[in-house]
This record gives sequence, C-alpha cells and structure tokens, in this order.
Amino acid sequence: MLPLAVALLLFQVEQAAAGALERAMLGKSQVVDLTQALGESAPPDGGQEPARPEAVGENERSSAAQRVPAAGELATHLHLPSSVLKGKPTVAKIPARDLLAHAVVVDVAPRVAQAADYRVTAEDLRAWERRNGRIPKDSMVLLHTGWDRRWSGSDPTRYLNLDAQGVPRVPGISTDAIAFLVSERDIRGVGLDAWIPELSLGVPGGENGTRPLLYAGKWQLVNLTNLDRLPAKGVKLVIAPLPVDAGSAPARVIAILP
Repeated sequence: MLPLAVALLLFQVEQAAAGALERAMLGKSQVVDLTQALGESAPPDGGQEPARPEAVGENERSSAAQRVPAAGELATHLHLPSSVLKGKPTVAKIPARDLLAHAVVVDVAPRVAQAADYRVTAEDLRAWERRNGRIPKDSMVLLHTGWDRRWSGSDPTRYLNLDAQGVPRVPGISTDAIAFLVSERDIRGVGLDAWIPELSLGVPGGENGTRPLLYAGKWQLVNLTNLDRLPAKGVKLVIAPLPVDAGSAPARVIAILP
C-alpha cells in the first residue's frame, strides 16, 4: 500500500493533468501540435530509411518485433525499449494512461546553431535545473535544437545534413546526459526535433548514440516540431502512436500548455 504522502502527491498530479485537459477543451489553455507533417516538401525519407518489415537486430539483446511497414518512419515517431531489447512491451501494449506525460523543454538551439552535431550534455541539463528546478521523475525531456526548421524548404536534404562521407551531422544527446537523466532523474524518456541516425540507419549504438536510452528502458520521440512554442516547464503531453505490435511507431504528439 502506498504511503499517504505519496498517494496524495499522485492524486494532485492526476488532478493537475485533468485540469489542464479541461482548460484546453474549453479553449482556456493553448494546445500545440508537435507532429511533423508529411508532404512533398518533407525531407527524402524524412531522415529515415524506407519502412519495411524486418527484425530490428540479430544479437541476443535485440527484439524480434518488426519495424512498422508504413510511412510512420518518415515523420514524428516513438521508439520503445522493445526496439532493441527482447521481452519488452511493444507499442500496442502501452497502457493508455501512460500515453499522458509531463514534459520539460531544454533549449539548446543557440549551441546547435554554432555546431550542427552538438550533443546535449549533463551540464546543459544541470544549468536548466538551476533556472527552473529539478527535472521531475517520469517526465519527458524535450530537447529544442531548432533542427525542425530544416524539415521543409528549397533543399530538404538539409534535414539529413550528410557530410562528404555520408555521415549525418545532426544534433543529439551525449552519454553523460543520458546517464544523468536515467540514473539521477529517472525520466520517462527524451524527445527532440531532429532525427536519430543510429536507429534509422541501422548503425549500432555508440558513444554518441541514443541506444543507451532504450537499453535503460526509456522512451524516445524523434522528429518533433514547434518546441520553440513551449515553456520550459509545466507542459502536458498526449502521445498517440499507432497501436502496432512493434518496438516503434509513428505518433501524433500534442502539447497542452499551462
């Protein structure tokens, strides 16, 4: 049985979320769509390989779940630990209640403007906390890189940003930042307004990859947009992926502002 203080805190959190939804339905809170739109102006493959049924990996840690055989890989997408680990729940098994989440927004767009392949560090996150307070447990940490501005335009390949050797030069998150968020803050997951080469191109996770996030049992949202319209904290998320029996799926992501 939960201690009274913990039960009371959970009740207050649920009431706050319910209040935010009610205010949004009455037009008293702003609602922001964080989902990238597919269309002719979208990047080729949206920064992802063509979607097709295939096993995610072959080693003993990899899941037997299939990639989604739809255009879902081309836009805003949810990746679960079952993308890389056996025995973890697929997208279809996520309880509906877990598709609602609190979120904070960490703005690193100025750093990314200076270095396209900037990796968010643990110090970036600690600096955010000095300004805004502790990152809440079980929250989604959204990284605003400003990369979504490259999604459409006269040169859609700018979103992939491949160098002369075909290596993507895109923003991401460092392993020390992942370790901080997983071990010290126990977050739900990380989202960002860019694409993740390690997952989409089938490259094994490395020192600059985000697979450690999935191996730690956390979620990953990619190809978000409009993060610049969100405040640093107090955001409620509605994550609505297609309920497929796979480790990843396309998702509509909606933010409700305080």
